[in-house]
Amino acid sequence: MFDFIVKAASSLARRHTASLAACASLALSSCVQVPTTQSPPAPVAQTPAGASPPAPVVEAQTPAPDVQAATVPQPGASAAAPLPPPKPPTIALILPAQTTPFARAAEAVRQGFFAAQSVSGTGATIQLVELEDAGPVQLGAALKSARDRGADIAVGPLTRDAVNALGSGRVAAPLPLVTLNLPESDVGLAPHVLAFGVSIEQEARQIVAVAMREVPMPPPVGAPPAAPRFMVVVGESPLARRMGNAFREALREAGQAATVHPMRVTYDTLQALADAVAAARLDAVFLALEARDAAAVRPRLPPQLRLYATSQVNLGGAEAALLAPELEGVNFVDMPWLLEPDHLAVVVHPKPEQALSGELQRLYALGIDAFRLAIEWVQGRRSFGLDGVTGALGVDRDRSARVQRVPTLAVFRNGKVERRGLAR
Repeated sequence: MFDFIVKAASSLARRHTASLAACASLALSSCVQVPTTQSPPAPVAQTPAGASPPAPVVEAQTPAPDVQAATVPQPGASAAAPLPPPKPPTIALILPAQTTPFARAAEAVRQGFFAAQSVSGTGATIQLVELEDAGPVQLGAALKSARDRGADIAVGPLTRDAVNALGSGRVAAPLPLVTLNLPESDVGLAPHVLAFGVSIEQEARQIVAVAMREVPMPPPVGAPPAAPRFMVVVGESPLARRMGNAFREALREAGQAATVHPMRVTYDTLQALADAVAAARLDAVFLALEARDAAAVRPRLPPQLRLYATSQVNLGGAEAALLAPELEGVNFVDMPWLLEPDHLAVVVHPKPEQALSGELQRLYALGIDAFRLAIEWVQGRRSFGLDGVTGALGVDRDRSARVQRVPTLAVFRNGKVERRGLAR
């Protein structure tokens, strides 16, 4: 039997946990795994094993918009009754429980989700559902319970394993759903499910596409085969290896070979990398590295060499400013939430009350855009776009279950982060 917690959510301001930091083996793809250290969660009612969960006490988050009085028809005019206003939706937000290793990531998403609700004017009610594990049995039960409790749409789950259960068809969603991560395969997703997430693999493909437009053209067809024009420098962490694999695959799809250079940052390995790059006559290097390793590697590479990376080189805020001089010339993609403080969607949404790391800021932004997508999706719109805080978002459900996210392209230049536009 499953054991999950349903809590009625009253407002963003009513609940803030003291524990915030990063997580990343979520295919959040782009997040960094962070051990959980947090204050104990507030006591919540548990559903006994074998018993049906109690009906939640649901409280509307904002009052429904006022309904203006209908205009009195003139004599001889049609006296048809005005259409009633749309009912504010009820949204079930499905996240890992605070007792799981993903508690901090879940809290950042929750805060962003409620922040978006607080300025939306939709009157939406949010039911918070916390999962003790990401198994398909508990996930399926949570989705069915959300439907039975009157939810119009669900948002979640967050972890990659849980989303993969939906993508493979092992769990069927009984109501409209927007995921918070991208599955490895979406063949099992029902037509009323949207797959949304911030994926490191997606970013790697996007920055490779940028590089293919910027590097010199390859030799003409029929010319003798040349040595690989690209190098992928791969760090030691699991996330770095994922980035490296994604770069290699994207380059292969573009018809390009690449030399892979494993990197454990020491004096000797840095010198060996510099020697290998000098001998290879490369057009570009892709850094499958996290920020501090990239900052150690960059000074060993030629200043004129084109360098590309994912959002992992941008720690955000003061930390990014400290590393920026060491990352001179590195092109990367990231979301408007961290790169464009004057972006309209960024301006209108509340910032976290407590300082968050760059990774948790990305999860907070994920929560904001997930709420905005859910409001559109629950209205039955199958094709639409949003100028999101995670990037330019596009939905065309008849073509793909995945929400297309186009991030912002930027470069470290003269000790600062300089925006270059959308990474199309």
